[in-house]
Amino acid sequence: MDGNNNLVIRTELLLKREKELADYSQRSFGESIKRLREEKGEDKFRTPFQRDRDRIVHSRAFRRLMHKTQVFTSTKGDHYRTRLTHTMEVMQIARSLARNLGLNEELTEAIALGHDLGHTPFGHVGERTLHDILSGHTPFPGSDIKPFNYVGGFKHNFQSLHVVDNLEQVYEEYSGLNLTFAVREGIFKHTNSKISVYRKNQKGKVDRKKEKVYYANLNLSKMTLDKPSFSLEGQAVAVADEIAQRTHDLEDGFRAKFIDVNDLVNEPLVNTVIKEFDIDVKGKNPAQLRSTLIRKLIQKLVTDVLEQTNINLTAIKEIHKGKYPEHFEDIIIWFSETIDTQQESLQRYITDSVVSSLEVSRMDCKAEKLIQQLFWSYFQGPQQLPDNILEKHYIPQKGYFKRKDIAEEITILQNDPKFIRLICDHISGMTDQYAFQEYNSLFLPNNK
Repeated sequence: MDGNNNLVIRTELLLKREKELADYSQRSFGESIKRLREEKGEDKFRTPFQRDRDRIVHSRAFRRLMHKTQVFTSTKGDHYRTRLTHTMEVMQIARSLARNLGLNEELTEAIALGHDLGHTPFGHVGERTLHDILSGHTPFPGSDIKPFNYVGGFKHNFQSLHVVDNLEQVYEEYSGLNLTFAVREGIFKHTNSKISVYRKNQKGKVDRKKEKVYYANLNLSKMTLDKPSFSLEGQAVAVADEIAQRTHDLEDGFRAKFIDVNDLVNEPLVNTVIKEFDIDVKGKNPAQLRSTLIRKLIQKLVTDVLEQTNINLTAIKEIHKGKYPEHFEDIIIWFSETIDTQQESLQRYITDSVVSSLEVSRMDCKAEKLIQQLFWSYFQGPQQLPDNILEKHYIPQKGYFKRKDIAEEITILQNDPKFIRLICDHISGMTDQYAFQEYNSLFLPNNK
């Protein structure tokens, strides 16, 4: 048997596996596998979603997740989550959901691995800080001057799509990873399209509100902003992200000794798990209790999602007269109403006990100031940006890049939204360590 026949058989085996999936899952054909740019030739060893997964894993943005904060910085200790370990845990939970529901596991895996590629250094405070700057709410340090108004804002799911569509440089023919539509849409839709911020109202009081985000060079064609992911694989990743955050932020809070067990057992979800699994809270040492609670919390949340999803699928099939829609417009994969209320309560408890702790609050304030200082330093002195960053701005416009031109064009650059977004891209891609190094290099004497 020659090599070509082996390849054909391999492809047929891959597609045969997909035929065994549930009726409501995504397959490797049609709209789901369309890419932004047409590619020559086919990979006969892998499905399109497997190719996407591999492209993400081998990307530079994926490697950098290892050194980006989840809640605690990497200097806190070896056993605390990073953005990479969080990503892997989301992937594992999402694949478990996909396997039990008969979904496309390769698509689910690719979405999960790519969902946080656009996250900033220092966790969500980095996201909020960049959004405040790019939405015109942050003045120059030590002044009331705001050099520009709204230029789109920032949110990590927009940035994740921006990374895979534009920022990763792998191919000579085009920028980005050129992923399939289903993976791109799932990455973008793993969270909502608006960012939660705190703003002063007309009475001077601070209110929480949601603001729109806009990226001028992002292709959001066929991605309805106010709808969940059209694929159940994308929805599986979205709920897996929530499960991972609740349980693993809680575990890290336990490890950091920010969690009071006596308070925690009063949380409805934790109390439900303790009773359902007959956990001896007083008879276990802290490490054993932590491990048992986290394991059983994950089990409870995953089981609840599977049970509620099956109920939702039955209902949607009846609505569509015995068939499933090709594209889902409503949330199908989610918690039951009771568990949803309980997990939201647990999230508030984690925020109060861990995210609002003295240690995390101080680190957040440091990170906010550091990112602001980096941004305004680059904005005022573009010459301080590395050559490879400046080339991204100059070469597409002029076909060449010369450092001597920058001094004469500073005002032009400062009024160019594309250049402002470029600074944001540079900072958001930094690891925690690189951001510290860059700050020291720019602002501390005797640092190069």
